[in-house]
Order: sequence, then structure tokens, then C-alpha cells
Amino acid sequence: MNIATVSRSIELDYGHTLPNHFSFCNQIHGHRAKVTAVVKGEICGEEGSSNQGMVCDFIIIKKILTEEVHDCLDHGFAVWKDDEKDLEFIKSRNKRFLVTNEPPTAEYLAKWAFNKVKLKLPENIKLMKIYWQETPTSVAIYEGEK
Repeated sequence: MNIATVSRSIELDYGHTLPNHFSFCNQIHGHRAKVTAVVKGEICGEEGSSNQGMVCDFIIIKKILTEEVHDCLDHGFAVWKDDEKDLEFIKSRNKRFLVTNEPPTAEYLAKWAFNKVKLKLPENIKLMKIYWQETPTSVAIYEGEK
């Protein structure tokens, strides 16, 4: 069995706030995120198949990331359900927003993306991790429940 790991990334712009944070992150602000899905599976050996030599075509991973992550949050706002003041403001101003069960940190958003993407992958492909790069120097990695 030939097993390989491949990844695909997308980028999106989103805003959030972390109301309990000790620093400037407690203010409404935005990020240019790079979100990367890392998947693992068997390399297709089927002669003549369009997937021959691949674990999964990159376009499939891109489509899932685009529909499940980008199209939900790009130019939108992630707001914590317990942050009632900002939640009310965001709902009154934005058409695109994500209400989170926990503060919308990079770690939580990586977990959110992981849980959405894993449900859409083909059965023979396993999602290994999601990288949520919030800034050029800051990345959260979520690997699922252990």
C-alpha cells in the first residue's frame, strides 16, 4: 500500500475580537488568514484513472475548503456567543458572520474548519490537521480529537 500526505491552502479575510484578552486582541480587528488542510490516503494505482498517482486531486480539497471555510467567513466576522455586545452589533451590521461557542481564537477557528472539512472529504481520505495561519508569523494547528 502506497500512502502519502498532501495539503492545499486557501486564503481569506475575516474579523474577530477576543473580549477577555489582555492586549489589543480585545478590540475589533481583522486578519488575512491562510488555511491549510493536510490529508492522507492511498496513492491511486488504477491504470488510466484520472486520479492515478494521486491521493486526492488538489482541486477537490480546494473546493471543500472554499465552500466550507472561505464562503462562510471571508469578509465576515467570527464572534463569540457570550460576547453579547459585539454579537448584537455584528448581527446588525454584517451579512456574513460566524457565531462561535468559544472565543474565536486561531485555535478555535482551526478546530471549526477541521470539523467542517472532515465531513466533506471522500471516504478513503483522512483529514490529518488544519493549519490556521492568522498572521505571517502565527499559526494554530488542530489535529482532531485524540
